[in-house]
Amino acid sequence: MTNENIMRLLAALGGVVALIEAIMVIGEKNLDNTKIISLIIAITLAVLALVTVLTPEKHVPYKWMIFVVLGIVMIAYSSLTGGILVLVAGFVGYTER
Repeated sequence: MTNENIMRLLAALGGVVALIEAIMVIGEKNLDNTKIISLIIAITLAVLALVTVLTPEKHVPYKWMIFVVLGIVMIAYSSLTGGILVLVAGFVGYTER
């Protein structure tokens, strides 16, 4: 398995985990405005991570850098576990260079 495949796998797992964590927030009984905004941000970041994995390589030349930034933003705003997986995917992609 090459580093690019490992990077895609980790980023896809991170996106799925972040999406599952965001869906689990929906089950809470008392949703206020801040939780709804956090939910929208979390779902957007998770879908963005999954869409970035699915794009062909020629359209995104610095995909590892996108994963590093996306991982940091995911850790800060939505999902710790998913963000760490996406961040590690970015570092794995960096080592391929």
